[in-house]
Amino acid sequence: MKTQLLFLAGTLFLSVHAYSQVGVMTPTPSSTLDVRGSIEGNFREITGTTSLNATDYHVSFSGTSDSVLNIPSKSASDNTAADFRGRKYYISNNSTTSTLTLTAASGEIIRLGSNAASTATYILQPGMSAVITAGGANGWDLDAKTDWKLADMDFKGPSTTVQNVPPTPGGNDRYIMTDSPVTVTVPFKGAKVELTFTGYGESVGAAGSSGWVRFYIEQTGTASAEYGAGNDNIIEDQWYSYNGAAQRFNFSTTYSVTNLAPGTYTFSFAVNRLGENGTVTAVRILGSTGKAEVYVK
Repeated sequence: MKTQLLFLAGTLFLSVHAYSQVGVMTPTPSSTLDVRGSIEGNFREITGTTSLNATDYHVSFSGTSDSVLNIPSKSASDNTAADFRGRKYYISNNSTTSTLTLTAASGEIIRLGSNAASTATYILQPGMSAVITAGGANGWDLDAKTDWKLADMDFKGPSTTVQNVPPTPGGNDRYIMTDSPVTVTVPFKGAKVELTFTGYGESVGAAGSSGWVRFYIEQTGTASAEYGAGNDNIIEDQWYSYNGAAQRFNFSTTYSVTNLAPGTYTFSFAVNRLGENGTVTAVRILGSTGKAEVYVK
């Protein structure tokens, strides 16, 4: 009888402790696990493509070329040893220019929530971090900042100096407005540049004269390009002088540039006297402004 009582008491003791709260640095835990101090996890620094494993906790990427971090296959959901739902990995991209692409196993997803579609890959830009959580049938949940933030900006103008646009009807010459150039730095791939140019001008000509101008955005720096040629028109303005008086016109455009390599770029607003009828003696830019904003996420 004594043996049975001792056995039952021991069983009760183990049962209570198996389901009780555990406290670290506190005698009165208020949660299943209550830690009154710091928590230490495994830290691993990587410089190239690799895979997460069960012993990882915080992974820091500091490579000099774009790399991939493969995520383990999704957890089981049967409460066995293969069931690791809720496991978290903390991932930081501490590279200055290179991206780290988080890649789910074949046929599995990374879930971002909100209006962001689930995906098999997620690009972690330099300076960004993410937390992924094993979610069973849904693969992995991602906690990361997915909104755009301003990384660089430049603004110029307006100038009070009148600028005469050279008479090149139908030609390919571009006159760059002196108060429009803006220079910004693109820190890494995946950034976008939002450009805004505004201004006003006038045409002077005889009665019955008319014409039109076309505007372009010229890009120089790390790579050169022109936006507005062919069918990619930025904006056009036209005028008609009924009695020979000067005709005023204004212009405004917003344009986005993406997929630029890291580097420094200057964007300028240019104009071309595309075509004229009658006697046109002058086309002038009376003032313009330029603004460039670089956004990253």
